[in-house]
Amino acid sequence: MQRILPETDLEKKLMSMGAVFIEENRVLDELFQVVGSDLLSETELAPDIKEQVLNEIGEYFFRLDMNYGPEIKPDCIAILNDYWKVFDRQSCLQNLQDIRQQGHRTKFNVLKSALPKDKALDHASLEKFKQIFSFDFDEDHQLEMDESEFKKLAAWFQRTEGHLGEAGILAWDSARYVQLARLSFMAGYLDDVEAWSEILKLGPLVEGKFQSWMEFSKSFLIGRTFWSGSDDPDVKAICERLLGHPASPWQFVRWEA
Repeated sequence: MQRILPETDLEKKLMSMGAVFIEENRVLDELFQVVGSDLLSETELAPDIKEQVLNEIGEYFFRLDMNYGPEIKPDCIAILNDYWKVFDRQSCLQNLQDIRQQGHRTKFNVLKSALPKDKALDHASLEKFKQIFSFDFDEDHQLEMDESEFKKLAAWFQRTEGHLGEAGILAWDSARYVQLARLSFMAGYLDDVEAWSEILKLGPLVEGKFQSWMEFSKSFLIGRTFWSGSDDPDVKAICERLLGHPASPWQFVRWEA
């Protein structure tokens, strides 16, 4: 029998890192209809009630199959093909390894390190920044960015300095990692044992890197902006809901030990 739900607090925390992709379907309000009566009390939840609420939250946010049936398999295969370049078990495992070892955070960190932290942007720093940004684009995907656009991008990188901790955009990579593992499970590229094994490999990477979900959220949003090239108000709103909604897994799964 497949194991769909987490069994340990660590697994629950790791699955909670992918909550943004689940809340894209706006499930928090639906979940609140199930557990709201327990959350409306002004007193702290009794341990048994808290466990019951967390179990209900798990049905929405922690499941490997995201609460979908087998009919979703073709859609997952298409998403993995089109957006992840994942076509089978081997390419799935390779992509997961790439995210663990480098992800988007590696290039982000190199780009950020090329810029002076005092906000002054000299010509040499900008040229180095441009070279680093463009080095992994092939001839068929050359960027059409002028000097002013590169300066604007460099200034954005410098502004992130006050919003990111040591982890940089690790939250963005971590959330993508969990989502990739879920999609690969539903596509049939990983069985449940393999999926949980891959997800647990994320544990040492994030251990001690975040102090709160607020910190995680900032890291995620900046990472997503880096990837997409622009802010997305809808994604920001999702993070705000997860941070403030009484039925959010981020209210029940803590970063502190």
